[in-house]
Amino acid sequence: MTGADIVLEAVGEPNRRRLLELLHLHQESTVSELVDASGLNQPQVSKHLKVLATAMLVAVRADGRHRHYRLDGTGLQVAHDWFASFEDVWQSRFDTLDELVSTQPNPIPAEEQLP
Repeated sequence: MTGADIVLEAVGEPNRRRLLELLHLHQESTVSELVDASGLNQPQVSKHLKVLATAMLVAVRADGRHRHYRLDGTGLQVAHDWFASFEDVWQSRFDTLDELVSTQPNPIPAEEQLP
């Protein structure tokens, strides 16, 4: 599996995306805080955090018996780079759409158009 495969598989699960969203909102959270905010139980949160850490989407900081989790941009960069490799395809389609829109007459009468 490539780094992009690991990241995309990790974010393919809705509960993991929810945990990432919570970490984005709170910057750093303990497992207990994530359990309370997500509605998942502790073993589920711990399991999902392990997958997210393997994908380099979260980092952990130990503080005594507590573990504090925060977003890690490393995995996000891997996913971004993979998606960016398709930019030429999307740009070509946007260019084609732009040409089509700019050459078509406006089917909506002027009085019905939004300001």
